[in-house]
Amino acid sequence: MHKDISKTIVHCPGCGGQNLSWPTRKNFSCGDCGFLLYLNTAAAAAVIIECRGKILFGLRKNEPGRGMLDLPGGFVDPGESGEEAALREVREETGIELPELHYLFSLPNSYHYRDVVYDTLDLIFHCRLTELPLMQAADDLVELLWIDYGNIVIENIAFISLRQAVKRYLDSL
Repeated sequence: MHKDISKTIVHCPGCGGQNLSWPTRKNFSCGDCGFLLYLNTAAAAAVIIECRGKILFGLRKNEPGRGMLDLPGGFVDPGESGEEAALREVREETGIELPELHYLFSLPNSYHYRDVVYDTLDLIFHCRLTELPLMQAADDLVELLWIDYGNIVIENIAFISLRQAVKRYLDSL
């Protein structure tokens, strides 16, 4: 169970006061100084990298989903496109420089981190490689695994959105 965000954020970032009003779970305002904050959905990117009938997964090093499968990817940085984020995250987590990237679709997700639930919109990309690349798990992955299409256990994937993405992708083959 996660904490109600209004119980987590109790002081105004503007004046430090505690006179916060939460008209919705996505925004609050301060009755003392008028500070207003919207907690908008964060963008994230993930890549289905396939080669020779296999998809590349990483094993997560940290929570959420520690020890579960994950697609290479992560949050989009300010000023970055979804494609730039996807390429950067793949490079940071695997060392692979992808030759191309194709947008597939997007899916909503919830990212539970330190008792707060962040809403995300996950941008799903695809890249098909003809040769297995040199790679090494890094950043928040402890191991990289090529898994045959038929051996992918959807329930072992850390995030609901990525479970849906992999299932949807496999169903399209």
